[in-house]
Amino acid sequence: MAVQKRCGGKFGGDHTTFIDLAAALVDAAAKLPEVYNISPGFIQMGQGSGSGERRVKFVDMNGGALLRVRQSCSAQEVRVFTSNPQITKLALARAARDMGVNIGFQKPKQGGEEECHKSS
Repeated sequence: MAVQKRCGGKFGGDHTTFIDLAAALVDAAAKLPEVYNISPGFIQMGQGSGSGERRVKFVDMNGGALLRVRQSCSAQEVRVFTSNPQITKLALARAARDMGVNIGFQKPKQGGEEECHKSS
């Protein structure tokens, strides 16, 4: 599994490493004027699709969208903070589709939207 680093500008959080598919998606997100912060989650090994299938699931959260990205045997969550979640999710879903990635949408867990706090 190759990883890529992103830092500065709209990228925040405690670490800067993305799996390949997540890196491609956050590059698209960083170009959107609505997006003001992108925060990577930890990379989980052995959690992806063993068949090599690449997929991303978009989940609503307060102030943005949570991307659950899976490729090969890796998975990573990425939080994208935006002033317009619907436009951002649509643009990223189109980018994923254009890359041949399976996409899905998930409603937040019962009790409201996914909680996410922007790190300072």
